[in-house]
Amino acid sequence: MDSKDIYARALEVMEENFGHVIEMSVASAANGVVSVRDVNAVYHDGVFYILGRVGNSLMNHISVSPGVGLCHGSHNMHGVARSLGHPLDAQNAALRKFLKREFSLNYNEYVTEANPDMRIVEIKVTFAETFTRYHRYKIDFVAQTATRDHTEPLFVYR
Repeated sequence: MDSKDIYARALEVMEENFGHVIEMSVASAANGVVSVRDVNAVYHDGVFYILGRVGNSLMNHISVSPGVGLCHGSHNMHGVARSLGHPLDAQNAALRKFLKREFSLNYNEYVTEANPDMRIVEIKVTFAETFTRYHRYKIDFVAQTATRDHTEPLFVYR
């Protein structure tokens, strides 16, 4: 497999592993304070989408320092987070439709559209270490490169 094929396969693995609603941990830091929380997230095309509210620790942290870490079992990712605004904002119409489909019947459990403080958070992945049953992929999303080696993670989550 050449390097372009490995990168293409690594992106497929990201979609397979995270292209559906999944619970994961997100870590953020600001002013010397680190915070980790479990969130429901969905991945699509190099981006994780989560939901937050104005004033919570994640929103406060990313306004100061947008770098975040994401973790699901042995899978480890880094990215840059930003608020995309309220789900009902006109520029979020297509994304809202996507999130409603992905969150399916639980959308109203996770999103209180009547709350003006509700926000969609976009996390553009810059690096990921993810696994299939027999391979580890290290993906540099900025350079658009990936490596693959034969390994088995301690835990395989699907």
